[in-house]
Amino acid sequence: MRPQLGGHDEVKFKEELLLERDRLGGMRSVYSHGCVLTSPNIELDRGIEDIARAFPTLKRIDIRPRTKMMLVNNVAVEEVQNTMGIIHFGHHFKGKTTIAIWRSRALEKSLSGEFAFQCKFDRLDEVSKESIELSEEFYKRVQLDCAEWIKLGTTKTAMVYGLGDRQQLKNRE
Repeated sequence: MRPQLGGHDEVKFKEELLLERDRLGGMRSVYSHGCVLTSPNIELDRGIEDIARAFPTLKRIDIRPRTKMMLVNNVAVEEVQNTMGIIHFGHHFKGKTTIAIWRSRALEKSLSGEFAFQCKFDRLDEVSKESIELSEEFYKRVQLDCAEWIKLGTTKTAMVYGLGDRQQLKNRE
């Protein structure tokens, strides 16, 4: 999506590696195409009509313009994240490591913790095969070494949706 607003925007296409839903030591890919938007020209919490001004493509789908954006299950999530360092996989392929905690603002309670690493590159063919294999092996090994801390079959977002009525859930990532 490309926003139609003045202000800073950053369009992103990314692959996120997630755990397999039913076992440790593997991985699956989820792709997303979105943007980070900073603009003083619009209030994104009013409703779909306002958001559709920023993202005109949304006008093509069948939604009521006055539909309000609301918190999922009335939970305001705050993410506290710290960069822990840089991890190197050889051949100049490296990534930032972070630890993040999702907290419920209202309850002042932690909901989920996450260790992550992020490697950015422009073209896959610029990254050595050995470095990719090493990063994937590291990802799988961390799962096995930290098995008691992992809740299979969920994501941080799914946990927030799961705090409410599960009968209302109609989709998954």
